Amino acid sequence: MKKRGFIMIVILWGWHLPAQNIDLYITLLEKGKMDEVRETLPELLDRYPDEAGVYYLQAMLNENGDSSLVLFRKLIENFPESDFASKSEMKVGEYLFSRGLYSQAGVQFKTILSKYPQGDHRQRAMDLMVNAYFATGEEKLAKATLRTFKQLYPSLNYKKYGIDGLDNSSRDAKLVRLDPDATSNRIKSFKASRNVIIPKYIPKPWVIQVGAFGKYENANRLKKQLQGNGYATEVHSVNSNGKRLHAVRIVRFETKKSAEKIGRKLKKKFGLDFRVLNNPE
Repeated sequence: MKKRGFIMIVILWGWHLPAQNIDLYITLLEKGKMDEVRETLPELLDRYPDEAGVYYLQAMLNENGDSSLVLFRKLIENFPESDFASKSEMKVGEYLFSRGLYSQAGVQFKTILSKYPQGDHRQRAMDLMVNAYFATGEEKLAKATLRTFKQLYPSLNYKKYGIDGLDNSSRDAKLVRLDPDATSNRIKSFKASRNVIIPKYIPKPWVIQVGAFGKYENANRLKKQLQGNGYATEVHSVNSNGKRLHAVRIVRFETKKSAEKIGRKLKKKFGLDFRVLNNPE
């Protein structure tokens, strides 16, 4: 009888992939041992079709950024209560930030901080959100948002931003140097106050499109050139007559007139033709 009970425990245990095993695979990925995890992935997907961690590994192994983005978002949709949902949200935000999509990245990190009050992601999400806001000239929005989150997460480090009004510092606002290998310190979780209202983010509606390229490398080259000259530039994937293009855009402006003014400067300085667009996708 005891032997039968032991067999049942083993069978039941086999239905679920232990969390420490997922952590082991993630550690292997961080050490660059992609092939070892890739060889195991088909078996994991077959044996554990209901484990969010397996799909997280699949997204991490995908070498195409856009495809990984789809996989991470599908994981968030299918496993909203999993610990890997917040990890996937962070990966989405980091991908948007790395592509120079700062407006979208800022919204993404703000959503993470509002949606996931627990976990070890909060400091890094805050750092990236602030940098995204600064990159698009949204210093006032950054300050207002930090004031709100300081009530929710008083244990985080806000002094590093050097924004007047959050503490006793009188220094000017500055970008935070990010260490991609650093991980956030674990902070004791607490219940967020229901009386605190997160300010709604309303982006400036006008952008300047200065080119659309078939190859991302060409679009990224122009983006870096414009960023080097002080323009907040993003690359967006768009469809034109069934063809996928990478549009280079200067973001964002409150009025069409102010956008056209910058567009004329760009044409004069770089010889770039431009279009002013209202809140494009």
